[in-house]
Amino acid sequence: MKVRKAIVSGLLGLTVLAGCGVTGVWAISGGLYGCTFRDEELADELATFAVLDVRPPDARKSGKRYSSCDEDDGFADAGQHYEHTGTREELLAFYRAMAAKDGWQPGRDRRDDGLCFSKPYGAVTAYLSVWFPSSYDIEGEPRANAKEYGLDVTASHDGSAWC
Repeated sequence: MKVRKAIVSGLLGLTVLAGCGVTGVWAISGGLYGCTFRDEELADELATFAVLDVRPPDARKSGKRYSSCDEDDGFADAGQHYEHTGTREELLAFYRAMAAKDGWQPGRDRRDDGLCFSKPYGAVTAYLSVWFPSSYDIEGEPRANAKEYGLDVTASHDGSAWC
C-alpha cells in the first residue's frame, strides 16, 4: 500500500511540475498579457504587404513604415502614413477600387470616415484600414480635405484584430 501511495504521489508531483512548466512557457511567450512571439513575427510580415505602398498619384509618403504589436489587445499592426492633395472622396474612391481589384472584401467603414477591408492571410484574417488622423477640427466638425491619412494592416492569431 505504501508503494502505491508513493507512486501516486510521485505521478501527481510530476503532473504539477509539467503543468507549471507549460504555464511558465505560455506566460513568458506573452500568454498572460499582450503579444506572443508569433504576433511579433506576424507584425513583421504585415509590414511587407505591397498594399501599404499603393497610393494615388497625388499622395506622397509621410514618415517611415512601421510595424508593432498592440500590447493591450494582442494584435499585429503595420502601416504607412501619406499626405495627399486631392479630395477625401477621390482618395476613398481610389482605395475602394484598389481593394476590390486586390481581393480585399469591404467591411464596416470606420467611424472617422475611413474604410475597412478584410482578406484571408494564411491561417488569419488581415484587415486593411484607410484612416484619417485629423478627421475632425477643434469644434468637432468633420474636415473634408484633411491632408494626412494612413494605411494600416492588422491581424492576430487569436482573432482579436479589427480595423
